[in-house]
Amino acid sequence: MTTKKAAVTLGLVMAMVLAASAAFAWGPGFGYGPVYGAPALSPEQIAQLQKIQADQLAVMAKLRSEMFAKRLELQALYREPALDQAKISAKQQELLAIQMQIQENALAVRTAAVEVLTPEQRGGTQ
Repeated sequence: MTTKKAAVTLGLVMAMVLAASAAFAWGPGFGYGPVYGAPALSPEQIAQLQKIQADQLAVMAKLRSEMFAKRLELQALYREPALDQAKISAKQQELLAIQMQIQENALAVRTAAVEVLTPEQRGGTQ
């Protein structure tokens, strides 16, 4: 595969990953329309949740891009003629650190979204 084709393919894959992650980022019950079991949201709450979501998408796009780059670097290390266990381990630790940042960000965003709800609205969330 030529370098240009590889770059185009990589770009398309990244676009699909980002689109899929955006679609699944909030999980069930965080749509803004009527959802069975979801609380009725005020316009202010909807605006707050949309801001949280927009901010989160920007952060997550950056982290996912970093994670993808680290995975490519790790794969390259495995393709080396002589495997360097220390380099592979260090790259794996970098990848795990990014994954931990993603998990911490997801928790912070979920917490921020729930804090937008009133106590009565929280009663219906899981």
